[in-house]
Amino acid sequence: MTHNTRTIPALPRVRYIRLATETTIKLTPFDQREYRALIEARGETLRRVATKLKPALDLSNALDAGCGVGFFSQMLVECGLNVCGFDGRAENAAEARRRFPQIPFAEADIQDRAILELGSFDFVLCFGLLYHLENPVLAIRNLRALTQKCLLLESICLPEEQTMMLLREEPRQEDQSLTDMACYPSERSLVKMLYRAGFSAVYQVTPLPEHDDFRETTDHLRRRTVLLATFAPIDVAGFRLYPEPFESEDPWTKGPTARPALPRRIARFIASPNRRKYITLALRARRLFPEMPIPLRLPFGAWWLAEKSAMDHELTYGEFEPEEMGFVQRLLRPGMTVLDVGAHHGLYTLLLSKKVGGKGRVIAFEPSPCECRRLEKHLRFNRCSNVHVEHGAAGSEAGEADLYMTDGFQDWCNSLRPPALPGSTRIERVRVRRIDDALAEQGVSNVDFIKLDVEGGELAALNGATRLLQGESRPAILAEVQDVRTLPWGYPAREILQFLIRMDYRWFAIAGKGALLPISCDQESYDANLVALPVERAKEFLGLLGQE
Repeated sequence: MTHNTRTIPALPRVRYIRLATETTIKLTPFDQREYRALIEARGETLRRVATKLKPALDLSNALDAGCGVGFFSQMLVECGLNVCGFDGRAENAAEARRRFPQIPFAEADIQDRAILELGSFDFVLCFGLLYHLENPVLAIRNLRALTQKCLLLESICLPEEQTMMLLREEPRQEDQSLTDMACYPSERSLVKMLYRAGFSAVYQVTPLPEHDDFRETTDHLRRRTVLLATFAPIDVAGFRLYPEPFESEDPWTKGPTARPALPRRIARFIASPNRRKYITLALRARRLFPEMPIPLRLPFGAWWLAEKSAMDHELTYGEFEPEEMGFVQRLLRPGMTVLDVGAHHGLYTLLLSKKVGGKGRVIAFEPSPCECRRLEKHLRFNRCSNVHVEHGAAGSEAGEADLYMTDGFQDWCNSLRPPALPGSTRIERVRVRRIDDALAEQGVSNVDFIKLDVEGGELAALNGATRLLQGESRPAILAEVQDVRTLPWGYPAREILQFLIRMDYRWFAIAGKGALLPISCDQESYDANLVALPVERAKEFLGLLGQE
């Protein structure tokens, strides 16, 4: 948040509004994949909380403090609240106005007393802000003054039992503090500050969001929490009262020896969800049988045989690209013909196969013999009879090329160029085919959808599909557009966008639940999975997604 704002631009009185129909957005750090899973997990919790509290507390309006580019503000609108928001970065507030022009947004500082000129609001939201501030106590006092009925607060919290804070140096990045210093509180410290600011009751929201940051894993302790602060007790399911913590002893006194680790681990296991119990037991069994795959049921119904790759880790402990997968599930229909270019072990191939059904057709391109073996193993295990596997890479010209195969965990970074990764690679000679030639051989003239993820070779693959891309029935395309992948090929990722723009395609970012938002195509760099729709079929595809 900025520290030099003294006057707050007047926010118009909020009113019931219609959702924005279309806007062109500029991709920000909040649109990158590491943020999107966290945003969506927190968003599901926000929707659940707002839906419960709106009738219980008769909520009508809301303030989004530290709104970023407006994702959570829009969710509150969808919950039926009149919403306005502010952020400490002028560029964030400006981008929020572009994305959601019917919601008023302003630049302001929660640590500045001038913020109180906004008045008070039934529901105040403060997600992902407090730990970036130099003075979280003052910020909470100001949040309390802005709150008429309840405050919903999400924050990183230290894994400490005491009411304490860590003074931490933060980098000057777009998604971090505007200053060098920030205070990271423990959860008990947050609760203490809320009570001392004047709230009568504080609750932990249960369950917490479905994201690793909100639970203990094998790699880290719980990092975040979600708290609700009110001026009167509430009797609503999903909120566990958190009494004000008090220090019971001198903090410099040596404490007793901690409880043995085994009882704590047993208690954690019993309290964990059933899927986590299954994973824990399966990992124990793998110690005895190291090569044993772990069968996992994927959200769309297929089975995955998890081994020891990065993809297996993602699917074992959470989800992989949930927004992209949601977009594909909403877009595809039975009977479609689709391509998975860069199929790897077949996650998208399985989804495509299931969605297009027995009358549909899937063609999967994968150059790595090792990855092809796992791909075909998954296809056999799931009885995917509508999939044809092309053993080779997609390129601009037919022939052969060296495939640089990464050893170990990061096997999803295999590329026809040396990948920008630490660690060793080995080279294998593989076949390269033009997509147009492969389709002609299969007797396919029309394709409805392409998933394109070939580790920087996207432009070459598109150049090998010009006949398809200039045909009568052109496909929607979900493509990885990342400079870190394209630079080893000698071109910036924006050239992928420009190539398809010249082919009369329009580009979109994937928002929550798989919805599409048009994006600006003049940025210097990109790091996202983006969707391109042919102009003449854009209305058709958006209609399949339920968008006008």
